[in-house]
Amino acid sequence: MIETILKSLKSEVGDKILSNADIPSDKLDGVFSVIGDVASKEVTGKMMGGDLSTVMNLFSKQTNNSSANLLQNNIISGVVSGLVSKLGLSKQVSNTIANIAVPALINLITKKNSETPDDDPSPLNEIFGSIMSGNQKSSGNMLGNMAKKFMGGLFKKK
Repeated sequence: MIETILKSLKSEVGDKILSNADIPSDKLDGVFSVIGDVASKEVTGKMMGGDLSTVMNLFSKQTNNSSANLLQNNIISGVVSGLVSKLGLSKQVSNTIANIAVPALINLITKKNSETPDDDPSPLNEIFGSIMSGNQKSSGNMLGNMAKKFMGGLFKKK
């Protein structure tokens, strides 16, 4: 599902990135690959760490709380770092790209997430769930599996 969103993102902001960031068009696929990888890593890290409320806040129409702002900033800085290290772009060009693409990505995911009630994380699980090993369809399953792993680890014989 994240791939579909990245395709939409590319069609929405690809030309804007090319005209504002002055990069060759053959690097555009790499740019969106980095954006997808970083966003997925940051978001699934929060979800797997049990901080679903921050993810839900970031991808809602509500004003971001400080944790959601931090997550967004982590995505932006991760994208900048990834573009510099993986594609050899300058930090200035990478900042321009991240500041165009990340808000647009958040907006696309927010639109998808807003198709359900504010307390329903299923669209986010659809978007990021396949990345979290096992294509979890509901937060109950995801949280249940996390709890089983945690509890199982507590009672193992040493």
